[in-house]
Amino acid sequence: MAQQTALARFGELALRSDDLQEILDDACHLVAEGLGTDFAKVMELQRDGRTLLVRAGTGWRPGVVGQTTVRAEETSSEGHALRTGEPVICTDTEAEDRFSIPAFVREHGVRSLVNVVVIGAEGKPPYGVLEVDSREVREFTADDIAFLRTYANMLASAVERLGAAAELRRRADDNERLLRELQHRVKNNLQVIVGLVAVQQRRARHLEARQALRAIGQRVEALRLLHDKLYLGGEVDRVDLGAYLTELAGSLLRFHEEDGTRIRLVLEVKKLTISPEQAAPLGLIVNEFITNSLKYAFEGEQGTIGLRLETLKSAMAQLTLWDDGGGLPPEPLGGTGMRMIEGLARQLSATAHWDGTGGGTRLTLTLRHGRV
Repeated sequence: MAQQTALARFGELALRSDDLQEILDDACHLVAEGLGTDFAKVMELQRDGRTLLVRAGTGWRPGVVGQTTVRAEETSSEGHALRTGEPVICTDTEAEDRFSIPAFVREHGVRSLVNVVVIGAEGKPPYGVLEVDSREVREFTADDIAFLRTYANMLASAVERLGAAAELRRRADDNERLLRELQHRVKNNLQVIVGLVAVQQRRARHLEARQALRAIGQRVEALRLLHDKLYLGGEVDRVDLGAYLTELAGSLLRFHEEDGTRIRLVLEVKKLTISPEQAAPLGLIVNEFITNSLKYAFEGEQGTIGLRLETLKSAMAQLTLWDDGGGLPPEPLGGTGMRMIEGLARQLSATAHWDGTGGGTRLTLTLRHGRV
């Protein structure tokens, strides 16, 4: 009954805990209770494959657990167990002539001991050895050995589970670090492209060429700003759309201050976290709308451009862009900016609605803000 209770309690712990040291410590306490021994220990095989560290234990004096090592040699019971995979029983250490007994075990007055191998994951070496020690001479029965082997196999499963989880976390950390580095390089490359386009814009002799280069530069700047938000925010898979579009709209107006425009910006945004795959086309849409408004809507007069971002039910969001300029022509010609907006809306599977009634121009986009 004590052995069955120990197995049940350890099984619950092994499934619940993510702390390997806690599992190893409790494993020693419970296995000693189950077999009624004075001592128990888990010896972890080190990287050299020849040294065992007393990783956890119960009953031992301070300085043993976490510090004492033994050599896993053929002349030791631990080395024999690791080499053969079979349990090793020493009924009386005083009469033992097959294996050497570690000095610290003798110093604790151990007379009988038994150990079994804690197997490793498939294709990997054993994790180590589970051993129980008794101050009294004792005959360990076949049932005792079966209990100990079952216990060691459960311990091996817990070690493998935690090892796999640690490896997954390490790979996730490595991938995140690499992704951050890639994000940083993309941001820097986009900054270089913006600078090169600006140089070509200044060198261009014709007004049409300068305007075209300026439009390209603004589009690249919109993407650079997105990558800047991702990198500085520490998130590579999500971005605060409201903050991104607010900064983008403000930078566009500052960019056009040299044209002598006096445009007021009205922002009504709510926090909305979306994926970069959605933020990029939305940023380009805002760039095209505001740029077209600044170029065509006001004809040098004062005016207002607005941006509203709100969340709807069922994971839907609505982005509204508007100005109080001259409005849409009776039959929109579908210039480059409008065609680009329509294409980006299709990319987002968003519903785009243009409205030019009542003065000014209004574009309303309705989209699902989950991952694309």
